[in-house]
Amino acid sequence: MDRARTRLLATWLVATIPVALSCGGPKMEVFTNPAADLSFYEKVAVVPLRSLTSDRLAGEKFTTEFNTALLAAELFDVMDYGVFVSHIVKILGTRSPVETGLSADDIKRIAASAGVQGVFMGSVTDYQMASTPNGQFPVVTVEMRLLDAETSNVVWSASITERGGPKTPIIGVGEIHTLGELSQKMAKELVDQLK
Repeated sequence: MDRARTRLLATWLVATIPVALSCGGPKMEVFTNPAADLSFYEKVAVVPLRSLTSDRLAGEKFTTEFNTALLAAELFDVMDYGVFVSHIVKILGTRSPVETGLSADDIKRIAASAGVQGVFMGSVTDYQMASTPNGQFPVVTVEMRLLDAETSNVVWSASITERGGPKTPIIGVGEIHTLGELSQKMAKELVDQLK
């Protein structure tokens, strides 16, 4: 009887683990402009993301993670975030792009001042700890796009929603418990879509 139970359990695990691993992954939608050539964009910068959540710093937090993921991927020459923000301040004065957004003319002038061909912009629309039967886990939604600095045309765009928590509900492997961990993982997943 023990051998039969062991076989049954092994069969059940072999059948359910792949299904469990495929569930709960990121929900991502990606667009790449067919007329655009990503290799043209040698030097890029990241505009502070807007936070459309109750956490007013969510955009800033995700911007840091995305900037780091871009640097680590070495796909582009990424302008130092602080230096790029100083170009924004120089062109816009005291106006914050996080609060007011940027016009096509603003993007063109800031990019020319900074010497970048492309600008990443976006927003964080969900950034919270959600209650589940297994406890609290992070939920994050981000919309990100790469704009051509000269024309403001969308070169690449992605929207991603992901929830932390156990990826395999029975054994709890791969759990993500914090907004920071989830943001870091999502930033890397977004950058991977640019490769």
